[in-house]
Amino acid sequence: MEILWCSNAPWTSSGYGNQTAITVPRIQAAGHNVSLSCFYGLEGGMIEWNGIRCFPTDETRFGFAMLGDYAHITGGGDRQAVKVFTLMDVWVMLPGIQGLTGLEFVCWTPFHLSPLPPGVHNFLHAVQARTIGMTKWGQQQLQNAGFEDAMYAPHAIDTQLFRPRTPDEKRQIREALKVPVDAFVVGMVGVNQGIPSRKAFPEVFEAFAEFRRRHNDALLYLHTDMHGKQNGLKLFPLADHTGVPHDAILHTDQTALRLGLPVHEVAQLMGMFDVLAMPSYGEGFGIPLIESQAVGVPVITTDWTSMTELCGTGWLVDGERFYDGGQGAFMKKPNVSDIVDALEQAYAKRGDETIAEAARQFALGYDIEKVFAECWLPILADVESPREVAPLRLAA
Repeated sequence: MEILWCSNAPWTSSGYGNQTAITVPRIQAAGHNVSLSCFYGLEGGMIEWNGIRCFPTDETRFGFAMLGDYAHITGGGDRQAVKVFTLMDVWVMLPGIQGLTGLEFVCWTPFHLSPLPPGVHNFLHAVQARTIGMTKWGQQQLQNAGFEDAMYAPHAIDTQLFRPRTPDEKRQIREALKVPVDAFVVGMVGVNQGIPSRKAFPEVFEAFAEFRRRHNDALLYLHTDMHGKQNGLKLFPLADHTGVPHDAILHTDQTALRLGLPVHEVAQLMGMFDVLAMPSYGEGFGIPLIESQAVGVPVITTDWTSMTELCGTGWLVDGERFYDGGQGAFMKKPNVSDIVDALEQAYAKRGDETIAEAARQFALGYDIEKVFAECWLPILADVESPREVAPLRLAA
């Protein structure tokens, strides 16, 4: 089967890049011919990565202007012979949808609001895509929206890399990062960009400030952009506004972050946390939740969208729904008081090996070898069957 996979370049440190890096080589090894359309992470020319052809982004910055041409090349002159797999926000391609005529789409579909946002629905409907939910919740939302044949494949991780650290390893990691060995470390791992702050930085900071007043051994470690350079938040001023002392904050070196930390270093970093705080307003998946549990660290997350399903060991916090008019669906803003309560419970359970083992066992269900065998191989077999490419269904 000829496949054109559209997502972030596999060498980027983004979640989509990570999933491309661990999934696509396995698809290729299963006997399929895969090319990559890298709308993020490559420009100015085509290269080869691990024997896989990688096409660059285009003037749209989302790759859809050249998608038909890339399919034409991948299919040896027949774009209709190619299955176009997407791992991206498909609604961004709506402005160029006329140029996608004749392409057969299989969309591994992220969306972080409930129900399925109109923009996502409109694209999937227009191209008559086969769809893949990233969680059982996502699969159900797709089915509720009329995509009855929606399949399921969760994001996955390498559980050999993301593994619990021994006490000695944890101590060595903390010493290398200049983190006090006996501190209670609350970690945040997420992209700091966009309005509103979907990763709930303001709510976590406010909750941590209250928590820190009772526990002066608590530290907040931020694996993110501290300066909010892509419409994100300036996090030190946010700390001032919420009452978080600057000496209670540690963060990843910003140059190293921009260059992209190797995945094994991210796994080590997360392994020295005591709890991961990720009470987002909404998540299409939320891979740090699984990575954290894989290293034996429980999580605090919002009882909403995919996050409910991915909280195997940890604490779900409630919040208030709010309507995002731009995307036409709901997100949920977590309650600060609920985050404080969850932090207190995590503090009381610090070092509990029963919790660490339960977290690890839950995360093993998302190991890449298991997910590929149980989800991806059946999906590939299903979509390989010939299918006539139907005309676009465009709104009047």
